[in-house]
Amino acid sequence: MNMQRLWSSTLARTAASASAAAVGRRGYAFKVDIKALKQLREQTGAGLSKAKEALQHTNNDLPAAQQWIERDAVAAGAKRAAKVAGRVAGDGAVSVHVTEDHTVGRMAELLCETDFVARNSGFIDLVSAIARVASGSAERTRELPLDAQRTVGDGVKEAIGRLGENMVLRRVAQVGGPGCIAGGYVHMPVRGSSSDMAAGRIGALVAVRCAAAAEHHAALAQLARRLAQHVAGYAPRYATLAERPGDCPEELVLEAQQFLFGGGSVAQVLDKVGRAVGAPVSVDGFVRFERAEGVEKPESDFAEEVRQAAGLPK
Repeated sequence: MNMQRLWSSTLARTAASASAAAVGRRGYAFKVDIKALKQLREQTGAGLSKAKEALQHTNNDLPAAQQWIERDAVAAGAKRAAKVAGRVAGDGAVSVHVTEDHTVGRMAELLCETDFVARNSGFIDLVSAIARVASGSAERTRELPLDAQRTVGDGVKEAIGRLGENMVLRRVAQVGGPGCIAGGYVHMPVRGSSSDMAAGRIGALVAVRCAAAAEHHAALAQLARRLAQHVAGYAPRYATLAERPGDCPEELVLEAQQFLFGGGSVAQVLDKVGRAVGAPVSVDGFVRFERAEGVEKPESDFAEEVRQAAGLPK
């Protein structure tokens, strides 16, 4: 009888130890701070279980939990990115950003697979944030800080994990510099989580150069923005007639095109503005992006997609 009691007691202790170990493995060995849990979910948008897990791994340290969620999201996104890397990203959005002093304009094109994701506020926020830091090439920009915790590449991977589609930072551009005034335009922008986050199907940047830029900043900034609108609409390939190759028609040269807002050709408008401000005005550079321009999209068979999703035989 004593042996039976001893054996029962041993089994009970073993079961209790196994249960405690399982609890420890699941991370519920201590109580989650409810206030911290609420704050973490509000600040990160994480689900209940993921927020709990973050606080359990960081002993209810809120800043550390935020970092844990960001690292976990990037890791999950990297796994998802590897799975969807072969899928064609034939949609997306273009965003532009002009610095507060209007000396530099930047633009980024981020591709995804569908218009549904391209219009998602999180996607719009991401491409807008990338446009603010874009520099050099897309490859270089991927390595630049997006915020205090992530690179641009990390941000894209996180978005892939969250939204489930392949994404590609395809192109970036920059115009302007000292002595220049830059302007930017996005055609029919979709707004993100705030009014200053926006992206659309077409984006354009123009920088004008003028020795009187400091004295006539506002007028030249308006001109640069209107020129960006013109570039978005008329899609010129060259700035001046001197730059165009012999087989290029004048219709594709910016200075030869009739200005979108009237007043003659772009060259004539630049001359008029130059005389008004007392110094010559010229186009220092321009760029136009149209989302997924030149990307070949595979023809989709919706019925076949439904069949595969349902696991039905052919």
